[in-house]
Amino acid sequence: GIIMKKFLLSGIILLMGGIQAFSQEITLLDPFAEIKQEISEYHQILSFENRRISAMYPSEIINRAGMNYPGYRGPGQLVVYFPGFAYSTGTNEFGTEAVVENGIVVRLTGADSVIPKDGFVISGHGSSKKWIKDNLKIGTNIIIDGSTLIAYTTPDSYIFNAKERLEDAEDFVDNAKKSGDEDKKAAFYLKKAKSELKKAERARENLKKSYAESSVSLSNLAIKYALPYIETEFKGVWLRPVEKNVFEIRKTLDNIQKTGINEIFLETWFHGYTIYPSKVMKKYGLTLQNPKFLMYDPLRIYIDEAHKRGIKIHCWFESFYVGNNYPLNDSSSVLAVYPSWGNKNLANYDSEDYVSHKVEHGGYFLDPANPDVRTFLNELIAEIVTNYAPDGINLDYTRYPSAQRPDVANFKQSNWGYSEFARNEFMELNEVDPVEIEPDTPLWQSWNLYRQNKIYDYVKNIRDTVPKGVMLSSVVFPDYELCLETKQQDWVQWTKDDLIDAVTPLIMTADNELFQKILKSVKSNVEGKTEIITGLFVGFLDAEPEDLLKQISVSRALKSSGVILFDWAHLPVKYQNALQYRVFMPK
Repeated sequence: GIIMKKFLLSGIILLMGGIQAFSQEITLLDPFAEIKQEISEYHQILSFENRRISAMYPSEIINRAGMNYPGYRGPGQLVVYFPGFAYSTGTNEFGTEAVVENGIVVRLTGADSVIPKDGFVISGHGSSKKWIKDNLKIGTNIIIDGSTLIAYTTPDSYIFNAKERLEDAEDFVDNAKKSGDEDKKAAFYLKKAKSELKKAERARENLKKSYAESSVSLSNLAIKYALPYIETEFKGVWLRPVEKNVFEIRKTLDNIQKTGINEIFLETWFHGYTIYPSKVMKKYGLTLQNPKFLMYDPLRIYIDEAHKRGIKIHCWFESFYVGNNYPLNDSSSVLAVYPSWGNKNLANYDSEDYVSHKVEHGGYFLDPANPDVRTFLNELIAEIVTNYAPDGINLDYTRYPSAQRPDVANFKQSNWGYSEFARNEFMELNEVDPVEIEPDTPLWQSWNLYRQNKIYDYVKNIRDTVPKGVMLSSVVFPDYELCLETKQQDWVQWTKDDLIDAVTPLIMTADNELFQKILKSVKSNVEGKTEIITGLFVGFLDAEPEDLLKQISVSRALKSSGVILFDWAHLPVKYQNALQYRVFMPK
């Protein structure tokens, strides 16, 4: 009997050892098995994904791969921003972001998101952007396990999303009531959304998701019907032409007209070429017309056909940016024919080759200090307003290439304006070569003013060229102080001196809190009679259509003249439909 008991005990020990070994093997096969088991004790897991974090609290020291990029987020990276980094992430529009509070995704914002005090922001570019878009929704639960980000959803995730969207819909409907422009359909869909949410909360675990999704869809309809149409509001879109003939242009214009958009900013001078056959280009010995549009004149067709439809055309004009194609690839390109017109950075001021901007699309820039450059661009605009009948001119790239602040490691690489012409002229005025000037010295401010004045002179010359009745607007960066320091763009002074009729500030975020803060700042800085036409990037950031409507609502509340969307190529059907319900279309 004693031997048998020992045998049984040994068997139990061996069995327990086998179970433990088997458990360890499962854990090796699935390192998140324990986390999943803990979650499943309380919730049904509908999805479970993970991704390695590239950096947390990024900086040029912590994340060298991101040191040359806004927000220190490098190519393809997944970065997490915690409170203490800054007010917002400072990232650009080429990634996407999710705001997390109390372990739950509460907002999908696209770029430059406000960092919550009780949470963090997940930001991704490239493949990490795709991972965020595929796996993170409002209501998704987030766990950070070491250097791994875990994202999972349960039925309650969908209920959370439904509650958030219902709250948005209630705000829209309440605002419509206060303005005396309530829509019966909005109220109807809001009531239905509330009913579906109640069903979701009472339903069995396996039915909660479908009821919650139904509630979200109904709340979205309430939002779309709640925002009223305003006839006098500026309703615009930036558009890069790609059409090959008059029939394709007509089709594009018909589609735009269906959305209610009635102002088009047509890209007319971009990447160093005109879309029309230009006598000015021929006079300077340059490529007559963008090769994509040979054999016809899209500018004339666009203007003629748009005017038939009651749509206005503004010529979108990329002033000092001439594209990212190496200049000598086209022997008749601007910089191939006039290499001395090229802008240079401090790190390569003595280079005999062309200097491109690594962050700005690898692009090449003209030198605003060179009077021949300004004269050439002015002649192009004079040609446009003389030979065509545009309703406006929208100046873009009315600035120096983007620079970093002086305390950043790659400052010399990113600081621009060091062409031979600019250096010689500045030396004549100040008896010092700007390459020898250190930041935070008295002469540094003189160097900044020199460059700012060159941009001012350019805008003033264009103002004198554009006739009355043709709206002159300019793309500007909304953070005025940063813009002065890193782009030499003193757009506030332009408004003080009434050089432009309107600014089109680029607000590159879908974060509603940040959007409102930025637009308020723009409004406080604009002086004179200059209008504000708010530039919205919701489509480019691939945010929700309802986020677009939120931004239009905020823009109206802050008394801007209207909005312009970037851009038609990033305005697919989901956004077009949102505009058609009511906001851009009369009943």
